[in-house]
Amino acid sequence: MPMQSDLAWSDNGGGGVLQFDFLPPAGWSDERIGQEHADIAAAIGAADLPAAYVPGWLALARRLPAALRSALVAELGAGNRMAGIGSAGWPNEGSVVVTLRARFSVAREALPDGVRWRAREDPHYAREELSQQVGAVEFLIVT
Repeated sequence: MPMQSDLAWSDNGGGGVLQFDFLPPAGWSDERIGQEHADIAAAIGAADLPAAYVPGWLALARRLPAALRSALVAELGAGNRMAGIGSAGWPNEGSVVVTLRARFSVAREALPDGVRWRAREDPHYAREELSQQVGAVEFLIVT
């Protein structure tokens, strides 16, 4: 089944902020949403992006460092789902932050080199996070 990402991703950015939220159309079953996330994982993990149009959420996901991106693909492959992805200048200019709907199930078990896991348990921020630092820029996946 082809990915229908333009139907499921809402561009909530503005004013220099990039923010895309996954909001499946009414009527999509859990199975359909699960298939979409399998397709999302495949697109994020693909060796090359297509020459055609690349949706903004995918362009942001592809900015994640390779090790953190592989942790995201593993987590999506285990059934977790993305809630959103953005780049708003936090925690650093150029950072990309991915929000997942559920706690990590596999990603923290076998962390790729350079990726760090932290428990946060902050009801206003996140329960846990994976991060990777590249130069002065921190990239995050939070639950």
